[in-house]
Amino acid sequence: MDLADDIAYSLHDLDDFHRSGVLQFSPVSGEFRSWQRDRASLADLADIDLERARRQPGAGLERLRRRLNSRDGWIFDEDTFASAVQTVGDEFVEGVLATPYDGSMAADRAISAFSSRWIDHLISSVSPNTNPAVRSGYVSMDSQAWHEVSVLKFVNQYFILDRPDLAMFQRGQEQTVEHLILAFDEWLSDRIDASRAPRRLLDLVSAATQAYTSVAREHAEWLSGDVSDAELARMGRGRGIIDFVSSLTDAQTIAFGARLGGTTGLLWSSSL
Repeated sequence: MDLADDIAYSLHDLDDFHRSGVLQFSPVSGEFRSWQRDRASLADLADIDLERARRQPGAGLERLRRRLNSRDGWIFDEDTFASAVQTVGDEFVEGVLATPYDGSMAADRAISAFSSRWIDHLISSVSPNTNPAVRSGYVSMDSQAWHEVSVLKFVNQYFILDRPDLAMFQRGQEQTVEHLILAFDEWLSDRIDASRAPRRLLDLVSAATQAYTSVAREHAEWLSGDVSDAELARMGRGRGIIDFVSSLTDAQTIAFGARLGGTTGLLWSSSL
């Protein structure tokens, strides 16, 4: 499952973001070309100087190289890493990103062919290993593919996930979810008004509380600390709220948060 996740994460996310226009050729190409050109001088930089370089072209890949060398020395190899950077640079950066995705059949075929070819390549690199390293498993990728996946994941992390606009959006989502959970907890703690909470939420809280009560009665040792009725009710309320919020779509989460904050004019909803 870990290998399948790595393959999917390293390829399909790049596919999606290229199609959406988020992933741009110039900064990615500059990063790859600069690291290949200045590889020796970047390697000579002290860690503090490399950190000060921030997003200077080439610095990101150099930080990746050092991190892999430090954390995964059991498989990391300098020459194989350089080869992986060259391969990903040639096939994805210069071969796919160099042509902006415009929705045409030609552009669609280009990115689809890359993804399909690389999925086959990475899957074929997986094989059993009867004597794995401590940080590996009995099924693993070969060294070349492992380095290539590391570089592909770097592109996704460095040029997409680390973007300030995405980070701002994610922090906003976190605050919305946190506000929703705390608001539901406050609502269900109100003995007078708790019965008017969404029916499905009440059902989930009731089911979770009954489950905790059953565990406390039959296997009290599974629950550490206080197993009083009040504590079991608190645990059931928390579990029910988490289950309820986790089941919501993004749109429902935003809508419920707005209603509980009193910032929407929409009164009725059939989704409660």
